[in-house]
Amino acid sequence: MFLPVSRNISDTLCLEAVVQSCPSNRLRVEIVAVQYECAPITEALIDIRVQAHAGLDLAVLERLYDRVKDRYPARKKGYSVEGRISAGDAVGASATQKLLGFAFASEDAKQVLWARLDGFTFSRLRPYGTWDELRDEARRLWGIYRSATNPSKIVRVAVRYINQIDIPQLGIEYKDYFRTVPEVSPDLPQSLSGFFMQLQFPQEDFGGLLVLTQTAIPPATPCTTSVILDLDVSKDGADITSDDEAWALLETLRNRKNKFFEGCITDRARQLFGQRREY
Repeated sequence: MFLPVSRNISDTLCLEAVVQSCPSNRLRVEIVAVQYECAPITEALIDIRVQAHAGLDLAVLERLYDRVKDRYPARKKGYSVEGRISAGDAVGASATQKLLGFAFASEDAKQVLWARLDGFTFSRLRPYGTWDELRDEARRLWGIYRSATNPSKIVRVAVRYINQIDIPQLGIEYKDYFRTVPEVSPDLPQSLSGFFMQLQFPQEDFGGLLVLTQTAIPPATPCTTSVILDLDVSKDGADITSDDEAWALLETLRNRKNKFFEGCITDRARQLFGQRREY
């Protein structure tokens, strides 16, 4: 996958603030949906990894095209590339590539189905609509993939949202916009022209992992500071026994992603996303 840098398109972002309560009048679970007028989502993905049944081959994946080509007419092959460097008496480097599956894209290239021997990914580029639209189309395509490949079991599920936050100013103080930033020793210069940071948060309540990646990137326009905020939430699926369980878990992953997104940004960052509506 890549990090697209398109901007200035009105998207929507549905977030949920989760408040917990119990019968004694303390807090309980309540979900509030939040919609931003110009959400910063550049790509949203749902990924399901599987253990393929014996005998599955690439020809089966390629034939999926006939079942999706009405909405996904573009087709290309997907490869993995492996490099090797040797040292000693014979120094050299080599690379090999292996065909893993196929990508089927919509006519405008905004939606892509990746069908692989080891699983399925559905991605949506901006303009992003809603989670319901993303989830429902992914589940429809998953049904097609599952019926064709008959995987032995689901081994991992994940939700990933890549956000590009464009700040119309150079030389910003990152802490004005982000609540989680690299901490620089007071003995060092405090101004940063860029950074790359990755944090891994175990999600003990459901046995998953959230990987937060935040980095400055070349701006899309002059006099702008652009930052990628990438939230990838996953769970290895040793205990996922059914499709319904997998999709219920994907809802949990999405909610956790939303909680972390809101926890990463300040009110000053929220002002960049336009009108905020709760419903």
